[in-house]
Amino acid sequence: MDFRQISAFQAVMIAGTTTLAAERLNISQPAVSRLLIELERSIQLKLFIRKKGGRLQPTPEAEIFFKEVEHSLSGLEKLKQAALDIRNFGTGRIRIACLPALAMGFLPKVIKKFRLEYPNVSVSLQTRSSSTIRHWAGRQQVDFGLATPEGSVPGVQGELFARTPGVCVMPKGHPLAQKKTIEPNDLEGLPFISLALEDKSRFRIDQVFEKASVKRQMLIETQYSATICGLILEGLGVSIMSRFTVHDFEDRGITARPFSPPIHFEYMIYVPRHRPMSALTKTFIRIMKEYRDQFLT
Repeated sequence: MDFRQISAFQAVMIAGTTTLAAERLNISQPAVSRLLIELERSIQLKLFIRKKGGRLQPTPEAEIFFKEVEHSLSGLEKLKQAALDIRNFGTGRIRIACLPALAMGFLPKVIKKFRLEYPNVSVSLQTRSSSTIRHWAGRQQVDFGLATPEGSVPGVQGELFARTPGVCVMPKGHPLAQKKTIEPNDLEGLPFISLALEDKSRFRIDQVFEKASVKRQMLIETQYSATICGLILEGLGVSIMSRFTVHDFEDRGITARPFSPPIHFEYMIYVPRHRPMSALTKTFIRIMKEYRDQFLT
């Protein structure tokens, strides 16, 4: 039994004659008759009673078998539709891990743009530390991750996503807001809210102030930049942060000014090294890069 025999059987059951079935299938009438004989021989069932005028009367066995054929072909159509949905992103799931600096405001806007184009694709977004994100990407637990740079990471492939100079962040109405550019000397003796020691950006920021021989009031440090923004909103100090995080808080009472010398914040895209990237993931990353370019201009 093969698909050509089944197609001939289905066409005859619908059309009623081998001649009309042949027209539907765009093959000869003898070819249809031969396929029916081969099918009957293969399944060892009498499917038709031959009548005068070329008409075929289905046997009860043929009626039962036809229902099974319709059911099976319906399943094939569902598989075809599933393949079409996958190809056109009508279904699917994308798994993302992201550090908080990009997960709070930037990435939700990207997801919104993505879902406007592909509303039936589900998105799983996990917010974790950069080390966890790199680990998850190496173990293929996510389709891609956004994290700070690291040296050689087993099992992952990294690509620079963004490199942007940090800005000096302060409460709205702060005296420093009158300056166009903030320099280290401007922060002499001021309360400074710092990133935690394990953050590499913290090391670069501290180096700049040490080189300028400027002492800040290092009274508060915390792991996440979004928390720093919350502390600044309470008037507890100033900081130097990535534009990605500050952008989410500027309409809530935070002021940002360029800082010199530049202190750059870098973010990487990490993907599993030993698994091909899906077309869905490539599309999401493309949309994410397009929004990044708009964001940073």
